[in-house]
Amino acid sequence: MAAPSELYERLFQGFAPGEAERVLAGGAPRVLRRGEVLFREGEPATALYLVESGRIKLTQLTADGQEVIMRYLAPGDAFAAVALFDRSTYPVAAQATERTRVRAWPREVLPGLVRDHPRFEANLLRIVSTHTREALSRLRELATEAVAQRLARTLLRLGQQIGRGEPGGPILVERISQQDLAEIAGTSVYTVSRTLADWQERNIVEPGRQRLLIRDPEALAGIAEGNGAIPDLHRA
Repeated sequence: MAAPSELYERLFQGFAPGEAERVLAGGAPRVLRRGEVLFREGEPATALYLVESGRIKLTQLTADGQEVIMRYLAPGDAFAAVALFDRSTYPVAAQATERTRVRAWPREVLPGLVRDHPRFEANLLRIVSTHTREALSRLRELATEAVAQRLARTLLRLGQQIGRGEPGGPILVERISQQDLAEIAGTSVYTVSRTLADWQERNIVEPGRQRLLIRDPEALAGIAEGNGAIPDLHRA
């Protein structure tokens, strides 16, 4: 097996030479078709996963049955770490948004992995902590922030998660729709469209079909912090 590249850097941070290869060998590759569901919310957590190529969408259902996008996962992202715990269930559903390859570690092998490789568990818990903080931040934003701020934060997060670009420069986010943005930011498609049109006039973003170019990440970050936002006529 080839030496792990930057793809695995977050999961195998601090590992000794050769240690990551041994952990990878304990996982099985699986290829998902576009639209294929890997697991559903509430199902028993039977495996830990790592995205090796493609993209995974994590969603939850609200009390009235509406699907809410929680996060997009790109190559190098580990997820479903709840499989580390006995009798746990998946808190989200996972679906491939394109042809995707994941590596899966069945629940039965995880105790041995964390026993033999202590850094593996520590890195997983750090990833879980990051995702939890992000989810709590989104709840706070939905309760307290104007739509323009929430949408700006959504775009910045997507840029970090699945965007492409040089540090400090424009960021391209592909295969994302205005409906997706509305679901993540907790608003309507109309409000997303109107807000993006305003930002396009100000050369902050360039919307396209299933894509969006963040031309000025610094200006977008200012809006996310409540500076320079457009008059907010739609708070929901």
